[in-house]
Amino acid sequence: MFSGNQNQFSSVISHERLETLLDGMDAGNGTPLAPAIAAALEVDRRISRASDEHISDFPDDVLCDLAFDARYTFTHSGSQTVLPFGTILESKDLGEILIGGERWVLDAGRPGLFPIWTTRSDAHGPNLKLLHRHIARLTRNLACRRLGLPQPALVCDFDERHLLHFAPHPEAGGVVLQCWASGTGAPRFCAALPEQVEAFARAVVKDMRTFWRRRKDIARQGAEVRAIVEHFIADVDAEVEAIIVDMSIQFSDEDFDFYVHYLGVDDAMRHGLVLDYIPASRRNLIKQGHYFGPCSKIISGREELEAVRSHGADGRITELAAAVLASGAIEPEQLLAVLARSYDVTFELATNGAPIFGALYWADGTIRAELSRQGTLNWSRDRLELYGIEVPEAKRVAMTGRPISELADLPFGGDILIAHAETINNGVRLHVGEKPFLIELASGKVWKCPEELC
Repeated sequence: MFSGNQNQFSSVISHERLETLLDGMDAGNGTPLAPAIAAALEVDRRISRASDEHISDFPDDVLCDLAFDARYTFTHSGSQTVLPFGTILESKDLGEILIGGERWVLDAGRPGLFPIWTTRSDAHGPNLKLLHRHIARLTRNLACRRLGLPQPALVCDFDERHLLHFAPHPEAGGVVLQCWASGTGAPRFCAALPEQVEAFARAVVKDMRTFWRRRKDIARQGAEVRAIVEHFIADVDAEVEAIIVDMSIQFSDEDFDFYVHYLGVDDAMRHGLVLDYIPASRRNLIKQGHYFGPCSKIISGREELEAVRSHGADGRITELAAAVLASGAIEPEQLLAVLARSYDVTFELATNGAPIFGALYWADGTIRAELSRQGTLNWSRDRLELYGIEVPEAKRVAMTGRPISELADLPFGGDILIAHAETINNGVRLHVGEKPFLIELASGKVWKCPEELC
């Protein structure tokens, strides 16, 4: 029946035992407890490199005690549990679980534990339904219930902004009320516990009440903003998609700061949303006769897109991201298919130790990569940090202009040259170039980027 190794066989037996012993118990946010404990035990086994002992050797009462202790840790910050093979499971902040230092989360309604890098950041699933239920309950007897319920919204600027937007309301001049999906306090919306979702709902309702009370002022000031930005784009290939106000980050009791979403060329070199910010101070200066043009992306986006397309490309890609795609360690066609319609995609690469988690993402018309492996490396933009190694000064100086592969054995990016290296706490930081190339998404073809597009 089983073709895998003994550890896999033991894992299945343990999972079945846990299902029976825990009998549908909840891990804290709608996730079954048994698969969450099973996942924690597997991480414990991997980190400890246990091979001679198996969870099936532990008595039922020991497994039950462990599960109850772990569940307490899942739901209480500042607590910890020692797993059978010695790995520490701890919760420093609600919504995030550290196992041997690795970052894991519960994903509401989805059985198991998941590396944080592989979970969605947007508001979705059971936690979104729970948020809606709380908002509907809390506003049942309030006038602001007419605003309805917020829905997920996404705009990519310097990074992805996962938002919640209410529908434009005519009594507020069509202005949109905005909240942030990160408002639960958990590192991922899906990882928030019920009490965090309820607290977030109360904060949202507070903003709804303020928005409704000030709706006439918002309508008047929003009309000023619309007039300004429509003037900005009169001669530009773009249109105003929404005028937005976020009540949680206002700095004045009288004049509001607004966001504007345009439809133009976005960070992924596609027709999408482009973000602008119109603070009250800027609006007041404009009314006094000072001139401010539209955000640079509105002006340059179309020209840049036409220039890239004239070379047969869909965008740019950094040297590291291109090396990841060409490594043979991942499925490039699958990842590029996602990037053709989304702003980012994550992947996981199994190694003998902790897995490498990576992300490919669009930023300013370029596909970039980030890599992370617990306790050993972190690669973001033009900085690669390697931990747990010592590099003598002479060797560190000599590494300038040399390929990374001479210092580190990595599954991709080893040919990238080191600009310079510096010592950091418990390791070394390598500064590397982000040499851009052009890329065609459908074929995966990558080629040299002309100087005028770099």
